[in-house]
Amino acid sequence: MGIEQKEIEGVREVVIRFDDKEWVILNAQVTMVKQAGSESFQISGTKSERDLTGSTPVKTETPASEVEVKKTIEIPIEDAALVASQTGVDIGVAKQALEETGGDLAAAILKLRR
Repeated sequence: MGIEQKEIEGVREVVIRFDDKEWVILNAQVTMVKQAGSESFQISGTKSERDLTGSTPVKTETPASEVEVKKTIEIPIEDAALVASQTGVDIGVAKQALEETGGDLAAAILKLRR
């Protein structure tokens, strides 16, 4: 169970849409981190904020902002069972701890033992 880190080449911008606005990260540098069945993305660049029409930037922040975007992960039942057996909790609690730790078995076990 290792950590794989990879820079995503050729990204010019990243758009994060909210209910009422968008963040546009220009000159984006995107790094994908794979760990324990989870993919996380670290994004660096110049962030501007605009309304949903995408026409007018509202606010710009410099220097480069970093925004972390986490992808929802699927926790294998075997992982939840292992954490449950090591900590004495039920599988539902073990699964929740795994979700909170990004699928990291050791971190989930430590979290539940505290």
